[in-house]
Amino acid sequence: MADGPERVRPPGNAVLVALVAGAGLALVLTWFAGPTAGGVVLGADLAAAAVLRLVLPVRVAGALAVRSRPVDVLVLLVLAVACTSLAWVLPVDA
Repeated sequence: MADGPERVRPPGNAVLVALVAGAGLALVLTWFAGPTAGGVVLGADLAAAAVLRLVLPVRVAGALAVRSRPVDVLVLLVLAVACTSLAWVLPVDA
């Protein structure tokens, strides 16, 4: 018996897990290096999420795909710009 073509399994929620790990890294950086570093990393994580949502198909994006693609990308980019801007603008008491 010959086996059929091997099916490639989608990564499930691996994309979401990687992005949550990035948010966790931002939290750790906020604790040790200050809110500016944590905010910038969180903004970069959200920007990466926007790019991934833009380029990945829905079956691979997993739980990252919530609404339509343009709405998801727009919301993630707005949040990324907001987090990064606030990280640079807010005063930090040294």
